[in-house]
Amino acid sequence: MQFLVLARVGEGIAIEQVFPHVKAEAEAVWQKYSAEIVRSIYYIADMSGAVLMCEAPSLEAMQEITTQFPMAQAGVLKFEILPLKPYLGLESLFAKS
Repeated sequence: MQFLVLARVGEGIAIEQVFPHVKAEAEAVWQKYSAEIVRSIYYIADMSGAVLMCEAPSLEAMQEITTQFPMAQAGVLKFEILPLKPYLGLESLFAKS
């Protein structure tokens, strides 16, 4: 199952609280990337967090995975997990009338 994961710095969290966790967070993301869980990652343009495309067997599994990130454990990142499914709307364009 695919997920769009929004990882944002928590409200009221000073950037100084984030910096000590950057290296460990990058390593954790790399481990999830090499395990084919994180498929791609982008910064949000205002640098308030990141967007990850991920794969996991279920929503519950993805929720558990996000708790393993160092910044989640430190309480500086909050995650919003959006389950995705294929868009089938294009099929109607090709329906035979």
